[in-house]
Amino acid sequence: MAKDLSVIDTIIVVMMENRSFDHMLGYAAGIPPQYICNYNGAAYRPYPLANPNLPLPDDPPHDWKSIATQMGTLSQGEFSMDGFVTSYSAIHRINPGDQPIVMGYFGAPQVPMCDFFARNFAVCDHWFSSLPASTQPNRLMSMAGFTLINDNAIVLPDQDLVYDWLEGRGLRWRVYHEGLPFFALMPKWLPAIVGNDHFRPFGQFFRDVTEESDDEFPQVIFIEPTYTDAPHLGRSSDDHAPSPISPGQQFLLDAYRAASLDPGRWSRLVMVVTYDEHGGIFDHVTPPLVPTAPPAGANYGTPFNSLGVRVPSFVISPLVSKGRVHSGTLDHISILKFIGEKFGGGQGYSPVVDGRAVGSVSDVLDLTTPRNDVPSAPPLGDYAAGAPMDIGYTPGTPRSSINHAAFKGALDQMRRDHPVEAQQKFRDLLVHF
Repeated sequence: MAKDLSVIDTIIVVMMENRSFDHMLGYAAGIPPQYICNYNGAAYRPYPLANPNLPLPDDPPHDWKSIATQMGTLSQGEFSMDGFVTSYSAIHRINPGDQPIVMGYFGAPQVPMCDFFARNFAVCDHWFSSLPASTQPNRLMSMAGFTLINDNAIVLPDQDLVYDWLEGRGLRWRVYHEGLPFFALMPKWLPAIVGNDHFRPFGQFFRDVTEESDDEFPQVIFIEPTYTDAPHLGRSSDDHAPSPISPGQQFLLDAYRAASLDPGRWSRLVMVVTYDEHGGIFDHVTPPLVPTAPPAGANYGTPFNSLGVRVPSFVISPLVSKGRVHSGTLDHISILKFIGEKFGGGQGYSPVVDGRAVGSVSDVLDLTTPRNDVPSAPPLGDYAAGAPMDIGYTPGTPRSSINHAAFKGALDQMRRDHPVEAQQKFRDLLVHF
């Protein structure tokens, strides 16, 4: 039965970076005790991590070739999911008795906001990244329903995004960003990012929730953290390794508090929190064999034959029961399906999106009448105080990844093409990078 989506006014999307479901939520969902990754004659088991302020020693491999190793052998429709240590050994020496970081997982005290979301709203325990590939292809899938690239690139290809879809239908949308927005990597969006009201600093979200009129407030909102791989000052909050996870938990607390400030808006809101991909960190659940064919104009010719590795995902809304676990197959395109159901005028989003063999976020909503409670998030206090400031691409750090170079190229293009607007919006970054 189709759900009555008229009770929803606003959809909020928060996409974090590079953590797997087992890494962040395996403590609650259960990791099979027999699960191991074999490497060089030794068996490596998942182990608990104690310090959410501790940076990872490096950024585990997570390009499509590395992910193929991590997911392992395909047999009778399932992957062995036993190659995470083997893949990690390409950048980090592994000895018998070691505890490779890719086999580590956190407990509830280390992930207080994830635990809060899972206990008070809905956790999706079969939400997978759209592709067994890296950040950029997965973010393009999440924001377009297709990708013209299968690996990270210096400049994103010019392909329509959900921004274009919303704009073409006269819908109100906005991006609230802590640092550089992700789609600064797509040159056509730079003029809007530096000079368009669709892109606002994250801090302004708190004021807009309570002060904007209903005919001004966005119908679809994207909230972006400070990216580890982008030029930034202070802590990154996206969870991308080697950054620790505590600033990301603080960021999710801030996003939740802002979204729930106005009781009226909160009662008609659905917020989705997910991660773009797993970042090379272990997960034991095999991705479903949902294929993705290269679209016309793609720079790759071989189809992906499955979804990517499972990622932590939550649906936060008064329209879901407390502690709900949704086990239907979802991926990032499930968000676009939901947006199309709500705002597509009965036409959906697109044939490619609507025809994908995954569910919609609307499948997670199990209440027809909104709950009248607004659960109080845990006060984090000094939780993230011990997190280091200088992780990732910060002043004085040489560029060492494709994403570093891509973000720096976007900042340089802003400086050249939009000097006045860029100075007004990103002055501190322009001074230091």
